[in-house]
Formats: sequence, C-alpha cells, structure tokens
Amino acid sequence: MFGSFKRVVSSLVQLQHKGVFFICQTFLFDCRTLFVSYMSFYLPTPAVLQYAEPMKRITDCCSNLAIHTIIQLVWNEKTITRAELSRLSGFSRSTITANVDKLLEDGILLEQPLEGQDKRKSLIINQNRGLFIGIELDADCCAVGACDIMGNLLKEQCITIDYVDGPDAILKQISQTIKALQESLKERETAILGIGVGLPSPVDFAGGYAVHPAFMPGWHHYPVGPKLEKLYACPVFVDNEVNTMAFGEAFLSEQYRGKDILFIKLGAGIGAGMIVQGSIYRGNSGMSGNIGHMRVDGNTQQCKCGKVGCLEAIAGGSALLKRAELLAHTKQNPFLQKVVEEKGYLQLSDLKEAIRRRDSQIIQMVDESAHTIGSMVGSLVVFYDPKAVVLGGNLCEFGLQYVDSIRRAIITEATPWIKSDFDVNVTKFGDSIGVIGSAMLCISTLIHNGAFVNEE
Repeated sequence: MFGSFKRVVSSLVQLQHKGVFFICQTFLFDCRTLFVSYMSFYLPTPAVLQYAEPMKRITDCCSNLAIHTIIQLVWNEKTITRAELSRLSGFSRSTITANVDKLLEDGILLEQPLEGQDKRKSLIINQNRGLFIGIELDADCCAVGACDIMGNLLKEQCITIDYVDGPDAILKQISQTIKALQESLKERETAILGIGVGLPSPVDFAGGYAVHPAFMPGWHHYPVGPKLEKLYACPVFVDNEVNTMAFGEAFLSEQYRGKDILFIKLGAGIGAGMIVQGSIYRGNSGMSGNIGHMRVDGNTQQCKCGKVGCLEAIAGGSALLKRAELLAHTKQNPFLQKVVEEKGYLQLSDLKEAIRRRDSQIIQMVDESAHTIGSMVGSLVVFYDPKAVVLGGNLCEFGLQYVDSIRRAIITEATPWIKSDFDVNVTKFGDSIGVIGSAMLCISTLIHNGAFVNEE
C-alpha cells in the first residue's frame, strides 16, 4: 500500500513539473483525501512524516492546477463570474474564492461590476500587466508590435531591413524598435512577458531557428529564439510567419475559432498556414505550407530556390514586378516606363496604380496570376477540406477583382467537394495580422502551459 501511494505521489509531482495540467482535478483531490485519511488512522508517526513533503507537493499541485484553470477560463471567456468558474472548472466555490482572491491580490485578475447587475461582479484579465511583443520579418521589412495579454495591438512600428547585413545586425534593429515601443507606452507596465517571432522561412519550432531559408544568408540554424530569450529574460516562440498569421486569424476571429482553416499569404513570396482544430499544423520538419515552391504545370520560370516552375516564380509579388519591369524596359507600357525613368525601379504600389488607371496589360497579368494561385489553392482545399480560406499579404491590395479571381478559381477547382458554408475571405486584421498572430502564439502557449502559475 505504501509503495502504491508513493508511486502515485511521485507520478503526479513529475507530471506537474512537466507542465501537464490536464490531470483530472477530482482524482487529485480524492487521492489526497484518501491518502491523508489512511495516514491518520493506520500509519505510525514516522511513516506520516516520511510522506509529509510529497503530500505538500501534491497539495501545491492541486492549488497550481486551480490557479491555472482559473486563468485559462477567464482568458478564454474574456469575462466570467465566480459561479461560472466553479461550474466550468468543477472546483468548489471555496476553492475558486480562495484562488481568485489570491489572483486579485497579485494583480493578475481584476473584478468589475456585471453589466445590468447591482451587486454581481465579473472577472477579467488585467490587460495593463506587461507587454507581449510580436515580430514579423518579411522580404525587406520587419514589423514589431506590442500587444496586451488579450492580443490587442497597442503600438506597431515597421522598419526596413536588408538580410545582407546578417542576423546579428537585424536583431539589433529589432531590439532598438522594441525599446522605442516601450518608451512610447510609459503610461502602462512595459515589462516584456513574452515574444513571438514569425520568419519568412521553414522553422524548427522547438529550436527557435530558421531552416534553409531561401533569401536570408546567415540565418540557417541561427538561434533567434535563444538569443532573444537571453536578451529579454522571457519566453520566446519562433515559427513560420504564415503559421503565425493563420493562428492569429483562427484565434481572434470568432467564426474560425477551433475550426480548420487555410491561410494564404500573398506577398513577395507565397505561403500557406494550416490550422487543424484550432492548432497549427507544422508537419514533420516544419516545412508544411510551403506552397510557393509547388510546381505549376507549364511554368518554366527559374525560382530563387534553384528549381524551375515554382508557383511564386510566376505569381508571387517579386515575379509580378519582374514581369512589369520587362514591360517598362522594352517600352511596351508607357506608364510603367515613365515610373522607371523617374524612380529607377518599380514597387507593388505602382502596379496597384496601373490597375486603378485600368491598364489592360497589368490587369491581365495580375488576373492570370490570381487564377494560377486560386487553382493551386483549390487543389489544397480538395485535399485538406478546411472550413475557409483566408487571404492576407500586400497583394490583396490589388483590389476586389484580384481577390474575386482567386475565389472563383478556388471554388471551380474544389467543386463539388466543398460544403455550402465554405468561404474565401481577406483577413480583417490587414497588415498587422503577422504581428498580432506572433504575439497571440506566444500568449496562448504560455496561458495553456500554465506559465503564469506561481510554483514557488
């Protein structure tokens, strides 16, 4: 009997230290009660003392489990009463009261009057307690944003970067930007509680580094996560940038929460992020969603990855600019020719202006690229069967005709294997979805792993 209880104690303590908080609380409390009763009536004093420390650790585990459950429920529900906490968690009202009072005292939770009620109050997370930093690196720029614990974007700043400078120089730029954000938010607590980073590359999520990036010299296996953790003394999570966008969209959009969605980023390159039942699907080696390098039939364009026929080599933003510059240099397009003569180069905003001017060459080029993208994504929809496809990235700024062309091609390719409630939308979070998604990945991971539980 002694050995059995000792093994139970040992197992529960090990699970607690590994961050496994999903143990049935009823079992924990019943185990503790049974063990205490057994010790009181049947064990001599030396044996009771032998198990005193392990039992204290189980009691602490129960308390931590209650605190973790309360924080997670308040965060998920946004506002909740003590009675609702007791009902949803299964903990007694006395346990809820004791632990909620502690969280209120520590400033983690706040209590506010319940709308339309005189005496009843609801609990919310204290949103003024520290900052979560979201970082999104793109082809030639980096967005850095500060969010509160609920994922609300407080401030964002974009900086120009050049990957030729190397990762050390770029991390220094990012650090300076974070400092500027902290200084601009002095009216609130600015301690950094966590950082999320989205890289335009396949990523080893556990290691926190890029794997064979296509255009980032010096970044292969560069320890982005560990370096930022050391610099800011806080948890850091590094993922592919489209994964973070997909996660932000799935978590913050009520209609997609807990659903399967496919997020497509349309920028200089093209990538996909897959959400399966509310969680990011990364694949075996972190390479999932790398659709920009899937081959398009009949495409003979050389891609920067070294292969021929990749989707982004014909339909990505960089490819479109390359084709537009050819039109300008060969004097086939007077408007673009004039822009190149004045600036020396073209930007996506110039193509957008050409579309606004109803330039038939550019409209046709962009429409063809949209159809190519939509057909490829439609094939993925047949395979993956998501609830929705969400589009993001600066190519969406080409307008409704561009988005509609992609939507039509997806539906044409995927019919009849999609349900009537399937939809294709543009993210409502605009260019900030990468920053918000990176921060939300960090916040959600910490919340669900019990990182805010005091284990001392």
